Amino acid sequence: MSPLQRRPAPRANGRFVRVAAVAVAALVLPCLNPPAALARAPRGPYRLLSGPYDKKARPDGPAAGRLSVAGLSVTVEPLEPEARAAFIHTINPKAADPFAVAAGQPDRFHAFRVEFINASARDVTFQPGNVVMISDTKDQQFPIDLTDLYRFASTRAEDDPAGDPVFDPQSVIDRAAPYIFDLSTTIRPGERLARLLVFGPPPERFREIRLHFSFVQIGSKTHTLTFPFHRQSIPG
Repeated sequence: MSPLQRRPAPRANGRFVRVAAVAVAALVLPCLNPPAALARAPRGPYRLLSGPYDKKARPDGPAAGRLSVAGLSVTVEPLEPEARAAFIHTINPKAADPFAVAAGQPDRFHAFRVEFINASARDVTFQPGNVVMISDTKDQQFPIDLTDLYRFASTRAEDDPAGDPVFDPQSVIDRAAPYIFDLSTTIRPGERLARLLVFGPPPERFREIRLHFSFVQIGSKTHTLTFPFHRQSIPG
């Protein structure tokens, strides 16, 4: 049996269908006009750095946040499009980035590389459906999952009587599935696993976001982890 066990995860209520719509627009419609939700994207270039917002924060601070608990180390790192594509190539060197947008279009996602290193003697269970991204403007988003992608792609397929294969729900899922956390995942003792958590457009203006992991189980004990990140504008 494979050491990586995946089970359906309990999902929090109030997921935003808008996020799934934007995600699939990038996966299957990269050359069309960007969806209305993109109007919410922040103005001006910026990057995310680890840690809460602080006017005196170092401009060259680290991007990745790291926490350790009971023998488990967790790293969360925001990825720019180039870094996201490079990460995908570590899994499949021949794969195209399924979240890439057409040239000249703004990036539509916040993608985070999440890595677990289980140095404990117990199984670790991660429920990606119970992660939420919360901004200082009170905007909340849950990660995009394969159910979101399938549902929206199915709707687009129904609206496409010609049967364009680009709208095929299974094709959309196949392009994204190898690279994201979707279902409940078990990391065995001694294992290391990294995948993406992908969110839709951020709020129009924010200074800080927090990734809140409300269900990380080590053996029989459940832990809550929070990773803060702050926005740093890029001059020019």
